Formats: sequence, structure tokens, C-alpha cells
Amino acid sequence: MLPVDCPKVGRTPASTRNPLAALLLSILLFIALAPEMLAQMSPGPLSKPHQDLDGPLQCAKCHVFGAGSAQLRCLDCHQEIAHRLAEKRGYHAAQVKAGQGSNDCARCHAEHNGLKHHLVRWPVAKDKFDHAQAGWKLEGKHAQLKCAECHTARYVDAPDRAVLKRHDLNTTFAGLDPSCTSCHRDVHAGQLSARCTDCHSQDTWKNPPGFSHDRTHYPLTGLHARLACDKCHRPAAAVVDSPVQYKSQVLFNYCASCHKDPHGNAFSGDCRGCHTTGAWKQILPSNGFDHGRTDYPLLGKHAAAACKDCHQGENFKAHVPFARCLDCHQDQHGGQLARREDGGDCKACHDEGAWKPAHFTAEDHAKTTYPLLGKHAAVACAKCHLPKGKDTPYRVAFAACTACHQDAHKGQFAAKPHNNRCEDCHEVGGWKPETFTLASHNRTSFALKGAHVAVACSGCHIPRGGDTPFHPAAARCEDCHRSPHGTLAKQPLCDTCHFVVSWKERSRFDHTQTDFALLGRHAAVDCLACHKPTVEKTTRTIVFRGAAKDCAGCHADVHAGQFAGGCAPCHTTLTWRPTESDHSRHSTFKLDGAHERVPCQMCHNRRGRSVIYKGTPRECKQCHL
Repeated sequence: MLPVDCPKVGRTPASTRNPLAALLLSILLFIALAPEMLAQMSPGPLSKPHQDLDGPLQCAKCHVFGAGSAQLRCLDCHQEIAHRLAEKRGYHAAQVKAGQGSNDCARCHAEHNGLKHHLVRWPVAKDKFDHAQAGWKLEGKHAQLKCAECHTARYVDAPDRAVLKRHDLNTTFAGLDPSCTSCHRDVHAGQLSARCTDCHSQDTWKNPPGFSHDRTHYPLTGLHARLACDKCHRPAAAVVDSPVQYKSQVLFNYCASCHKDPHGNAFSGDCRGCHTTGAWKQILPSNGFDHGRTDYPLLGKHAAAACKDCHQGENFKAHVPFARCLDCHQDQHGGQLARREDGGDCKACHDEGAWKPAHFTAEDHAKTTYPLLGKHAAVACAKCHLPKGKDTPYRVAFAACTACHQDAHKGQFAAKPHNNRCEDCHEVGGWKPETFTLASHNRTSFALKGAHVAVACSGCHIPRGGDTPFHPAAARCEDCHRSPHGTLAKQPLCDTCHFVVSWKERSRFDHTQTDFALLGRHAAVDCLACHKPTVEKTTRTIVFRGAAKDCAGCHADVHAGQFAGGCAPCHTTLTWRPTESDHSRHSTFKLDGAHERVPCQMCHNRRGRSVIYKGTPRECKQCHL
């Protein structure tokens, strides 16, 4: 072979175009020339695989001389590659340029570089090698394998093994066949196609996506479709590696081929007359057997019962008693209804449609000693007839409401006159509203009058936790109401001033009995005008004790302290105007003559909000010009 960087050989002169002459001439020249000259004619020593071809007399084994241009003879020796190129398969068939032949080998395989030189020069790194160029793309699980796991001597096929030049077949990348069985054992032992890809993928061996049992002679339907393959396809013999049977060895002409006949071959071993693959217990309506033609037609739930539920041992000819329900069914009521006219048979209250609900209606219950009225008519049977273990009592106590219902009042009405009779206040139509009326309340120790009539029951009977007190100690107003007057009295009596009709009605209180009788205009003043409320945080208090009794305690002094004797000398509670004022008595300036007719404001001028009385001029010249 030529090295990659070896120049092409030029055209040979005409005198040396005879190959034999050229060979003889070359031999003579090599003998005549010095060893140094011979060394300069060789491009270099050959690699280790070709070292037996090294030497000046063996060039013609790899090179063609006299062809006009450099020609190589690689494929003359490497026949395994030549065969693959001719068949257009493998990596070389994709890489060697058309028409180049052996001459294109030097592009990847360079020679004359010494014994340690590696002949193969990959055009790309191995980890980036596109395996599809070799004629087989790596997919699925194959893409995860290392090269040496497939390219090993054990997988080299016989034809390539005969022509491969390598002594160690573990170092070659040729000789593999892309068929599955060239590497994998045919676990089906030739029963199915040799192309595994017809059924399996390269991602997983199990649950082959390409296989459909519908394309076989026995499509899987119903419960058969859920079976694992090995339930039907088993090894031919109980020996190691015995192949699983997939073809004619599996019989499916009759159900009895796989299934045991529980009817003792009464139906010729063909179950399909009554059963389907969907469910064994589901009987075909078109099976030819009509239970309606027997003495006991199957109705309601009986139609869905399995045959073996009644036909014990699956002997369909043995007589099954059916005159009474209790012939087959256990008495769920433990004989409690045995004294009835029907003997306690189930069909008096139940039918084949369903055990629940029973058709024992409220009208039927009305014939018992406890007719169901009001809300009781809508109560489910199990609410009163509570199961106790496996038994349900149907004879229950009902003399008192508390036999079934819990006493919501915790014994507050256990004494006379009620004696815990709920019906004194409630009725079966509903727990609320109660039948305890105003007239009923007025017969208690606290008759409702005035505004108390409009108060809701919960306004006084306030729930506390889970209980509601109905016997509160409410003898006085302050037992329920907070006094807004603070410590007005040691024992305040609200009815001294107020009525139960209205809190704001205070005409009962007589103010003349106090130290401050309301006279004149004071009689029309609202209480809160003098007894003003005080608010501390959220508490509002109206103080009555300690209220002011003199004028200055409530009214502002419009005279700015000019009169020390208070308002009474001049004013009365009937009017503010000074009708009682005597100028000669309260002043050193007596009004005589024309002065008596002069209005006050002519002499007493207003200064701001106050009228000036003290310091008024007394000499004539101070007022008259």
C-alpha cells in the first residue's frame, strides 16, 4: 500500500512498459546500487500485519507497475472486503468511492509507517460513529451496548470466518449478520418466523408490540385476553430449556381441552352453550335452557344467582325445595315474626327484586300497636329497629318518647306536671316549633307581660354549652338586665320608675319625692338632660345620685359672676326673663319717673355674650348730653 501522503507515480517510459523487463531491470539496479541508495527508494517499513511483505523484491504483491498511474492491489488479498463491496453491504460498501477499488483503501489505511503503526484511521471518533453507515442502525437496547459485546469471535458467521485474514476474530468489525438469530437463540425453536422483529421490538423482549393474537386461529376474548401467555403456552416437556409450544400442540377445539368440566360431561364438554369468555358465572340467555319452564321461574335477584347457589354439588336433576323462602334463606329476624298469620315468611315484607327496601309500608305499620305519624313516617326502619349483633329487634318499647329519644333537657321536666312527657310541648310533626304557648308560659311562676311577650325564647333561655336552662332564677329585673344606674340603691327596683311595656316610659317616677322638685320648665326637660350618661370602655352608666341642684350646676352664668346671689332673685323656672327683678332692691340706683319706662338694654350694654350690670353710669351727664 502507498502511504497517505505518497505522491502518485508518474507515467513509465515506453522502453520499460514490459512488466518482465521492468522487473529484471529493477533487480539489477538494486544489486548494483549501494545499500544507501536502496534505502532512499523505499517509503518506509511496513506495519506489523504486513511485515511478511516487506523487502525490495515484494513490492509487486501490493503495487501494480506499468499501469500508467499508481495502482494498489489491496482487494486481491482482502477478499472478504471485496465480497462485501460486490454485494454492496457493510461499512466499506458505504465508504469506498465508486470505481476507485483498492486505490481508495489508502484514504483510511496508511502503510510504510513502521511496525507500530495502526493501519485503521477512523474518519470520525469511535464514540461518534454512525452505525447506520455499516448497514444496521443501532436502536433500543442495542444502542446501549458496547462495541465488543457484539463484535466478538462467537458471532462471526461461517462464510466470513473462512475468508477473514485476522487470526484473532475478536479484533475485527466484519463478519456479523444483522439477523436476530445470528446473535440470539431462537427460544421458539423454529415454530414462528425467524424475523424476531415481526413481533418484538429492540426496546424490550416481553409483551411484543407487533404480535396480535387476533391474527391467529384462536383470538383471545373476555377473560382469556387477561391471561399470561405461559398459562396456555407451556414447555413441551419438564426439562431445562425445553421450548415453549406455540403452534398445533395447544388445543382449543373445546373448553374442556383446557378447563375441567364441573358438570361431569353433561353438556358434551362444550361450555359455550351456556357460558362466555367474559365471565363464568354469567349464563347466556340463549343457552337453550329456560328456567321459566320449571316449577320455579327465576325472578328479580334470583335471576342473577349462580346455579350452584341453589343446585348444591351442581347436580341439576336433584330436587331443590322452594315452597317457602325459609327453605333456602335463613330467618334474619330470629323467629320474632313467626306468630304472624303468614308464619313469618319473607315474602310478606320482601320480594325477589331486592331484600331492601322492604315493602312493609307506613299503612302496614298503622295496623300495629304503634302507627307511624308525622316525622316518624319518614324514619328508616333501622333507626328504631337497631341491629344488636346479628339480630334486629322488631318489638321495641314506645310508651314514652325517651324510650327512643334522648332527653334534650337533661331532666329539667322530669318532675310534675310534665314528668318528661315530650308531647306536652312537642309533636310528631316536628321538634320545632314547640307547642308551648304564651298561655302555657303564663301558667308558670313567671308570666310574660308587656315587652317580655315579644322576646324570643332564646333571649332568656340561653344555651350554655350543650344545655339550655328552662328554669332560670329570674325573680327580679337585675337577674336578667344590667342596671345602667350603677349603685343607685342597695336593692334597685326597676318597677319604681319603669314599666314592662316600655323601658323608656318613666311616668311612674314622682320627682317631688326627691330633694329637687321639677317645677316650671324643668318638668318638661328629659331626664338625660340633667342625668347625663357616662361611658367607660363599653359600659354606659346613667347617674342619678349627686346630680346638681343649683342653677350653676346645669346652666352657664351669662352674667360672668356679676351677681353672687344666684339666678333666683331675678329669674323663675317658668321663664328666663327677669320678671322678678326689683331694681330698687338690687341696686343703689332707683328707677323713678321716665327711667321706669326705659328698656334695660338702653343702660345695660352687651359686651360679648354678657350684659354689663355692674359699673353702669349713675350720673345724668354720663348718659345724657
